[in-house]
Amino acid sequence: MKWVLITLAPIVLISGFFFGWRVYLLYLIAIVTAQLCELLWFKWTDKPLTWDLSAIVTAVLMTMNLPPTAPWYFPMIGAAFAIIVVKEFFGGLGYNFLNPALGGRALLVGLFFSEMFKISWPNPPFDRLSPDVVSQATPLARLNDQQSLTNHELVQAFLGNIGGRIGETCSILIILAAIVLLKKNIIQYHIPVIIVATVALGAWLFGGDTGLASWQTVLGHVLSGGLLLGAVFMATDYASSPANKLGECLFAFGIGLLILVFRFLGPTNEGVSYAILTMNCATPLIDRLLRRRVLGEPGNRIINAKLKR
Repeated sequence: MKWVLITLAPIVLISGFFFGWRVYLLYLIAIVTAQLCELLWFKWTDKPLTWDLSAIVTAVLMTMNLPPTAPWYFPMIGAAFAIIVVKEFFGGLGYNFLNPALGGRALLVGLFFSEMFKISWPNPPFDRLSPDVVSQATPLARLNDQQSLTNHELVQAFLGNIGGRIGETCSILIILAAIVLLKKNIIQYHIPVIIVATVALGAWLFGGDTGLASWQTVLGHVLSGGLLLGAVFMATDYASSPANKLGECLFAFGIGLLILVFRFLGPTNEGVSYAILTMNCATPLIDRLLRRRVLGEPGNRIINAKLKR
């Protein structure tokens, strides 16, 4: 958790540079709410409090999935639901079957659909967003209208100066975070690589107007929206992902396919969070079908796969 927070810190800092000082308040509200909810839960259940930083990680990731224009009570509601319901109701750290941060976001989408899908464009440095910054077409909406992003726009997407939610726009920092987490052996490459590759291949095959899409369109689908943030930080959650490498590959491929379905056929031009949550629900079935059978255990497995941990 410490290294995850370290890699998230630059993304938190740059999000304020692009979307204004106000987003730091949203992070703070989410962190305080999450930590307080966990403290009260452990007090109520008479369990010793463990300071494992997981509540802070959940709060930060949940806030990164909010629009920069979100009211102050959005991170409060989302963080409380993520910690109490998605995490603690199912046994706490390591027992949640859904990613808590995305669970909190899903509740907010259900409660405040229109507000949650407002996409803001940056107004750096550290400036308050004006109304005209939330009225432009999103990069993904333009891609789905068969418009390619220009080379300049792709560079801006790589650097983070493009429309999106609080923590999803700066691709270069997310990629650097992934490299650090891989070097520290905190995450494995299977899930993020397969997710991104599946979306890139699908965008190439189906994103063109009259044939195969251009490389600008493919790269636009990779750099725009929450694909990289979700693939690196949310889909790799230990508790809600499969228990062996083969299961991870199937899990990641399913996420990539669902993202393509949501992006090309869905009403919001996005779908990373719901793709991950859907495959979180499928994880127990994947584990049951693919895990190694214990000697003498009844029942059959499709593949006798070795556990990753």
